[in-house]
Amino acid sequence: MSDVISPVEPGALAGPTPSPVSKTVLFTDCALLGLTAWGGFMALLAQAQERFVKQRQWVAEKEFLDLIALVTMLPGPQAVNAIATMGHRVAGWGGFAAALMGIVLPGFLIILTLWYGYSFLAGYPRVLRAVTVGVVPPLAMILILAAFNQAKKATPGLREKMLAAASTGLLLLMPLWAAPIYVLAFGAFVSTVMFPAPQQPEATATRALRPMEMLLCFAPISLAIVQLVPSLMPESRLTQVGLAFAGLSTTLFGGGMVMVPLLEGYIVDHFGWLDHAGFSAGLAASQLTPGPILSIATFTGMEAAGLAGAVAATVGIYLPTALISVGVSGVADRLKGSRAFQHAMVGVRCAVVGLIVGAAISLLTKLPFKALPWQTIAMLCAAYATVWRFKQPPYVSLPVGVALAWLVL
Repeated sequence: MSDVISPVEPGALAGPTPSPVSKTVLFTDCALLGLTAWGGFMALLAQAQERFVKQRQWVAEKEFLDLIALVTMLPGPQAVNAIATMGHRVAGWGGFAAALMGIVLPGFLIILTLWYGYSFLAGYPRVLRAVTVGVVPPLAMILILAAFNQAKKATPGLREKMLAAASTGLLLLMPLWAAPIYVLAFGAFVSTVMFPAPQQPEATATRALRPMEMLLCFAPISLAIVQLVPSLMPESRLTQVGLAFAGLSTTLFGGGMVMVPLLEGYIVDHFGWLDHAGFSAGLAASQLTPGPILSIATFTGMEAAGLAGAVAATVGIYLPTALISVGVSGVADRLKGSRAFQHAMVGVRCAVVGLIVGAAISLLTKLPFKALPWQTIAMLCAAYATVWRFKQPPYVSLPVGVALAWLVL
């Protein structure tokens, strides 16, 4: 098959397409973005917009902004889904594969390197303790900062703030690994029943889902069944890893941070693939990559089933929701125009804020407050200073936390 194909069918994409789209160039551009896009999903999307809209002129600016609006309503890693969907639009399924592999591969390789480093530290218990304890305060501060930023838009009024607080309490009080799923459902139910309905959206021309689009939407969503009915899980560890992360990805609304409590309950409490210290290390490793926080799936897969497990977990966490985004993108106006969907999403966004705060509190409870009170307070103060006061990125705040833990523990 030729490497260069026609971008799209006539009329399928508005905007300038001066030349055919090379899948090799698409892969290279996405790999460079995956290697350099520090600062969260919005930073990645901003760089993608600069590269594909202004420099390459493969898509129109409105088209790209519509993609961003679409993925914020869907589960999964938003920036990855937007870029994979864009790849499909400009270069078909080959472009989808090139964009998805390009954006994910750098983080995958970095995580593997960090996992080998973590395994090496097992022979140096004092250093390993400094790593597993020292990363917790900055990680908690990063989560709280993420919740604070999301709350500005998601919880504008008192009732939204109360729902977010109730979601935090429900998460902490519910002793179930699947508690975050129930908290999200709780948020959707409360907003639908108790909050005023949003204004009726303006009528827009819509069409029904085509058969292939329906398959792309509902086949990945069906993977979530293995989460809710664990008895359906096969005995093969490798298959368990792939299906577990595929199911998790389809319930992820609100970005990677909301997945932290669900991941911990699933990976640590339910399957036992990592202990709590290993989970903190994996979470820290995912923060040290320029890609999304969901690269912790690669770390867990490597720990649970070796290199094949790392591949299975990575494919599971990214592919299903990228396919859903492609399927839904053809009927995005129908989703945006659904009043019931928008009504439920008000509560889901509030619950997301509560889940992130709950994840931060859960991390903080693992610190040695009783055994080492002043050392713990010192580490928390340093984390607050680096993350909140001086706005340092994770590749600065996390090493600072480890270095301080080495000195005081």
